[in-house]
Amino acid sequence: MRKTLLGLLGLNLALAGYLAVVLARSSGTARRPESATATVDAGSPQRAANVVRPLAPPAAKSPDRPVWASIVSSDLRKYAANLRQAGCPEQTIKDILLAEVNRLYSSQERALRVRPDDVAPWEKLALADRRGNETKLRQLLEEKRNLLKELAGVDVGIDMPSRLAGRDADKFEGAFGSLPDAKRDQVRQIQENYWAQSDDIKQRTKGYLEPEDRDEFLRIKTERRDALAKVLTPRELQDYEIKTSDTASNLRSRFNDFNLSDEEFRKVFDYMQPVDDQFSLGRRNPDPTDKEFTASRTEAEKGLTDYIHSVLGDERYAEYERTRDPAYKAISQVGTEAGLSQDTIVQAYEAQQQIQNESKRVIQDPNLTPDQRAQSLAQIQAQAQERIQQLFGDKAGQIMQRLPSTRLAERYGLPVNNIQVAPNQGGVITP
Repeated sequence: MRKTLLGLLGLNLALAGYLAVVLARSSGTARRPESATATVDAGSPQRAANVVRPLAPPAAKSPDRPVWASIVSSDLRKYAANLRQAGCPEQTIKDILLAEVNRLYSSQERALRVRPDDVAPWEKLALADRRGNETKLRQLLEEKRNLLKELAGVDVGIDMPSRLAGRDADKFEGAFGSLPDAKRDQVRQIQENYWAQSDDIKQRTKGYLEPEDRDEFLRIKTERRDALAKVLTPRELQDYEIKTSDTASNLRSRFNDFNLSDEEFRKVFDYMQPVDDQFSLGRRNPDPTDKEFTASRTEAEKGLTDYIHSVLGDERYAEYERTRDPAYKAISQVGTEAGLSQDTIVQAYEAQQQIQNESKRVIQDPNLTPDQRAQSLAQIQAQAQERIQQLFGDKAGQIMQRLPSTRLAERYGLPVNNIQVAPNQGGVITP
């Protein structure tokens, strides 16, 4: 055993000596090119060819590219600056910032975005609480939008619910998008300021407006419109209001079945908007117990009707009035489907109006006995049947069968309980 250990020790010493010799030779070889270049005869081509030339100096080392850890920052403004300094494409910067801002606001949004499926039937929020949350959510999303615009330099856009706090968000986003770029932010801020003031009033009053509350609403509406008028041209302001206001929506509903020209619509809108702001013509009377307000509101509605008449003229106003009458709508629909001309439909409607007025006069005449009243109504009914037959011809039965008998009876002023449809007479009503 001892001999084996001594043998291994000797072998290790031999290997160590061999490695020392190899290292020494390598060191001498590495120094030889320097010596050769110091003594070479440049004029001797033979020697110059055999010279071992020094290695070329290494190329300048390019600066290290920024690593991700040096770019990321909890300060989003610094983060954006670092991304740009690193040469990151702008679209990628926008995508990164949008993701970071969404992450930053995610918990607050989740707390305010309450979907119907997230609430048990016994946990439903009160309307006021839901509206309050939607108001806070809209303000939060607007804060996100402003931050993203500051960071990215452009309006990146965010996912907005279609409706917030009772307002059509899509409608307003479309209106903002149609404005000139230089005016868009100002208009959006004016609208946001108005919404904040409006929501404060609604939260405070719980929807029950006292006269002073209505005055405050009128004040903030006037301030909003005056502020918009300083930013937008008259035509831009009118376009914006037509796209976003409740007044425009109410007018479209009012003229739904009437072919109103764009010029006529704008004239009526300009007249109606300030009146609507003051009296809310498109809604129920906000305070029916306020007799003075109710009287003023009624007068304002009459003024609007007279103005519409002046804009349309007698003939078109008569046409407009017909389109608002359910009886005309029923006759027009059935008559059109039966292939009647528009002139015949109008004549039929005017005939029923005449019959209705005559029936009403007979029913309300206190000087008539029951028998006299019944006889007069029978004569009116016979005249109605004859007139309908003249107007509708062989289609009278088809048309009368499709008209609601009860509604037609009411229009004729006849007692509904005594009205029957006579099949042998094509569905004509009989008392």
